[in-house]
Amino acid sequence: MIESLGLTKTFSEFTAVKDLSFKVEPGEIYGLLGPNGSGKSTTMKMLLGLLRPTSGTARIAGHDIINDVVAAKRVMGYVPEEPVLPERLTGWEFINYVADIWRMPRGSQRQQDIEELLTLLDISDASNDLIETYSKGMSRKISLVAALVHRPKILILDEVQAGIDPRGAATIKEILNGLRSKGATILMSTHILEIAEELCVRIGIIKDGSMIAEGTMDELRMMAEGQRNLEEIFLALTGGPDMQRIAQYLRGSGESS
Repeated sequence: MIESLGLTKTFSEFTAVKDLSFKVEPGEIYGLLGPNGSGKSTTMKMLLGLLRPTSGTARIAGHDIINDVVAAKRVMGYVPEEPVLPERLTGWEFINYVADIWRMPRGSQRQQDIEELLTLLDISDASNDLIETYSKGMSRKISLVAALVHRPKILILDEVQAGIDPRGAATIKEILNGLRSKGATILMSTHILEIAEELCVRIGIIKDGSMIAEGTMDELRMMAEGQRNLEEIFLALTGGPDMQRIAQYLRGSGESS
């Protein structure tokens, strides 16, 4: 359902993504992980048709993201890392506006579907408040409602659980698992490695714009020489903290106190 085919993106003289290829199958949650600045968000924006690749392409449900971008976007929902929302609309007005964009029929069924999503994400009580009053977590929740309202076949989620309380994070996890069981295709990035380990069927780890490891948890353990959990695997493959510099800093801090 999602195919990245040699995606490359260069900004001036800096190459953010280098010949990146991977596939996400129907009914699969795929985690795209990497250090800050590794190219995750740039990759997602190319898959969404928000950035034009320097070279390579992608297919979304069989639609070429460059030559058939409108058809590709029709089947997708997206939550960005930093949602930009219309602050002078209420949550309810914003979701209905999004539903109108998707040309969802107005009526009781649409309102019921919206209310169900708002209730699931524990934001129904704030749905008549202006979005400018929302916390970061509430803004992310209303963005997820907007992404789900048209029941997309494909979801692309950039740090969707960041800044959300534990109850909300657990709710999102259950929603994503439920959508996966119904055949949805989900690509997600997260810095919360425990979430990726729990949710993702397969994981791709990128560094400096290139894929350095990909597979199931068992396959990644083999690549990382038997490291047990995803945090250990991630650090083994991408490079852990510089313990020598940390020790030097701590020695210096002790001397100044």
